[in-house]
Amino acid sequence: MRCNIAPAQRAVPESPRLTRNFMSDFYLELTQSPVGRRVVSSLGLPTPPSLARNDAAWPEQPLTDATVALGAGPGGRVTTQLADAVTGMGGAVVTVEGFDNGSDVPASGTATAGSDDTPGTKLHAAVFDATGLSSPAELRALYDFYHPIARQVQANGRLLVVGTPPESAKGVAAKTAARALEGFVRSLGKEFGKKGITAMLILVEPGAEAHLAGPVRFALSKPSAFVTGQTMVVSNTAKGEAATTWAAPLAGKVALVTGAARGIGEAIAVALAREGAQVICLDRPGEEEALAEVTANLATPGGKPLAVDITSEHAPSRIAAFVTEQFSGVDIVVHNAGVTRDKTLARMSEQWWDMVLDINLGSILEINDALTTAPKGKKAPLRDGGRVICVSSIGGIAGNFGQTNYAASKAGVIGYVAALSETLAKRGITVNAAAPGFIETRMTAAMPFGVREAGRRLNALSQGGMPEDVAELITFFATPGAQGVTGQTVRVCGQNLVGA
Repeated sequence: MRCNIAPAQRAVPESPRLTRNFMSDFYLELTQSPVGRRVVSSLGLPTPPSLARNDAAWPEQPLTDATVALGAGPGGRVTTQLADAVTGMGGAVVTVEGFDNGSDVPASGTATAGSDDTPGTKLHAAVFDATGLSSPAELRALYDFYHPIARQVQANGRLLVVGTPPESAKGVAAKTAARALEGFVRSLGKEFGKKGITAMLILVEPGAEAHLAGPVRFALSKPSAFVTGQTMVVSNTAKGEAATTWAAPLAGKVALVTGAARGIGEAIAVALAREGAQVICLDRPGEEEALAEVTANLATPGGKPLAVDITSEHAPSRIAAFVTEQFSGVDIVVHNAGVTRDKTLARMSEQWWDMVLDINLGSILEINDALTTAPKGKKAPLRDGGRVICVSSIGGIAGNFGQTNYAASKAGVIGYVAALSETLAKRGITVNAAAPGFIETRMTAAMPFGVREAGRRLNALSQGGMPEDVAELITFFATPGAQGVTGQTVRVCGQNLVGA
């Protein structure tokens, strides 16, 4: 029984196993050449941007030499925190010339909007504090801030709006304005995606401002290259201290990754180890050689391979015993293992239904129960302040033809993450999920040409994602900087046009 979705992909220096062994995106490569770009343009076809992805350990200051425009609507309550986060990343904060934002914006300069004849300030990002908007009329502040500088945001730049969750806003008018931010940001993502620019909305619950810096750092830096048009909520649900250091954020942590022999799972293991974690690489029996190779090539030594059939009766207890005996516990658990067995419901066998639900969903619940339950007189294998991260899918959000079993399992993951986060919050444990869209793997390379091309182009960035894109979001969820993020599912899909 195969427990990993897809095999290995794009080269990453820390792991020689991660190589391109799937079908290349010929159209994307064509548009990167001057001749190809002219041909595509003459035919009125989209030109996918060349994304600036992360290829190294996360630095303390990822925005060195970058300029970030910062604005705020009336009553903005996190402007100072946003300015501090940007300067802490090495960025220079500027305001927009002539813009009265109704709030004090700490700034080191002024951004000048350009015209057809005069270039303006070149910006890496434009960040807006919308937490104080109290009525639909005040949404005009978004236009007043972004309109004059829209053309100054560089390729692969970032657009970030920070607001208040609608349920936390006071009064009908304020709740209405807060909900409007989501439509605004999703549209930004679709308008600016052709330049590789991403847009995100972060909603900060009152009282959770201390946890804002981590999500802001993710949203404004390279690891978020394929995450756009998404919303992330920052809260105090999971008890814990705010992050204070950013380099090597997983140093001293132990992580378990299922389905780690290749593909997305291997990319996750590589990324976690790159940031300092010792990684237990788990996959099915028969993958021992691949597991040993993956583990041996990780940047942080001390990880171990573990061959286990996660659907077997004794798998949960065996995994719990392994992490306890070998590492005295585990800090990060990533449930990546999964399968597809596609048929229309009328033609689907009981075996295929049961297999997909058992591997993709049932095994997650059983393994987590074993890792979060304390044996008599002992501590639970999953340590306080730990992380549980699941891999869902946009198929669980939108559904897919011939995938009732798969979509049910992945939608179940989303519901499970929301429910479990409440249960584990008192121990400071966060629970989140990444929902990949079209990711370049050997599995997607085997798709019929038309289906594959549609999957690649039907998103705001007009291309498929890489396994490393999924791994970067999961790595963020695993860090102390994500302490304020729990119970959520964030899509890694380039803002796929399918689904919510």
